[in-house]
Parts: sequence; structure tokens; C-alpha cells
Amino acid sequence: MRIDGRNIDQLRPFSIEPGFIGSALGSALVTAGRTRVICTASQEARAPAWLKEGGWVTAEYAMLPGSVRPRGRRESGGREKEIQRLIGRSLRAAIDLGRLVGPAGPISLVVDCDVIEADGGTRTAAITGGFVALALAVRALLGQGALTADPQLRQVAAVSVGMVALVDGEAPAPLLDLCYAEDSRAAVDLNVVMLAGGLVEVQGTGERTTFSRADLNTMLDLAEGGIRQLVDAQQAALRGAA
Repeated sequence: MRIDGRNIDQLRPFSIEPGFIGSALGSALVTAGRTRVICTASQEARAPAWLKEGGWVTAEYAMLPGSVRPRGRRESGGREKEIQRLIGRSLRAAIDLGRLVGPAGPISLVVDCDVIEADGGTRTAAITGGFVALALAVRALLGQGALTADPQLRQVAAVSVGMVALVDGEAPAPLLDLCYAEDSRAAVDLNVVMLAGGLVEVQGTGERTTFSRADLNTMLDLAEGGIRQLVDAQQAALRGAA
């Protein structure tokens, strides 16, 4: 049995609260078990100078010092840079950047993902909540007449899977949506990002052992099932923010 009593294919309790930050163009508080991430989408003053056509979406990621125990450091290191690049790539896959333009020219959006409590799966929660913040920002821009065309968002969501020994000495089993206690002892760790039409990114590492193609297929099947549920939660959050 898993540490928290879940089935191998069961997500942690998950919720998205849209409009969590009133001053942001779009925002959401995403909760996955004890992991909580505030996602806000804002318009930059100007698009990147190197941008030749269309608009741009990027992301920033940070863990607040009190999100972990003992207290974390308020700094942006290699891990944070790698995660925010993943979030940015994932969100750009969900939008037609060529249509992210307005009467005044290209529009650049930044999605900030701030972890206020961490218990595993912070990057995947940030992607799932970040999409909702982005969608609300696009909705606001369309309502303001700041966009000349609908950038045709496609939902993107992410979840972690892994191979974890449920009992010491036993072979690792595939599990969906790892909490920190599971992630810290995982033999294989995988983060999966998907659009409705297919995979965006798969980050997989054999932490303590190798894994077979069959193991990979099993983990991807688990991830796909979990992401379908996350997509439903995104849709419900966006309807609730209407």
C-alpha cells in the first residue's frame, strides 16, 4: 500500500482556484496533495527584441523559503532555471504564438509559478496551474480588444510518475503522482507533459536502476490517465471563472 493509501493509478486530491490573485491578468492557486503553487500571468511591457513575428510566452519558477523544511534559500539556481524552461516550453506548445499579437504589435506574457508549499510534483503542478493562468490572461486580453485574433489555446497539463518499492526489498512498482516521500525513494522518476493531441515532453531518469520499454509504456499509460483528470479540473476551473 502507498504511504497515503492511494491506489497506484490515483492522483492526490487536486484542485484549482482561478482568479486567486486579483491584480494579475490571469491567476490560479493549484493544489496537489500538500503541494501548492500560485500561478500568475502578466503582460510584459514589450516583447523580446529578437522576436521577428508573433508573440511570446515565458515562465519563471521559484520556491518560497518556507515551502520546505528546513527553510529553503531565496535564490535562483540551476534547478529553478531548468524547471522554468520546462514550464515555458510546455505553455508555448499550448498557444499559437503567431496569433499572440494586438493592434500595437507583439504581445509577451510571463507566467510566474511560486511554490508556497512543496510535497513533490511542483513542476508538474506549475504547468497544470500555469495553463489556467495563461488561459485567463488570454481571455482578459480578448475582452479588452488587446488581441487581434484568438490564439487558439490547447490545454496542456503534466503529472509525475515513477517506479517505487512499496515495501523494502520488493521490486519497484509504477505509481502515479508521487508525493515527496515516494519521489525521494523512487528507483525511476518521470515527468510527463501532454496536450490533448499528444506528448509535449517526457523527462525520465533511472535514479537507482534502469527501466525497460515495458516499464516506460506502463508509466506513460498511468500519466495519460492522470492527465485526463487534470484536464477536466482545468476545464471546470475555467468555467468557474467565467
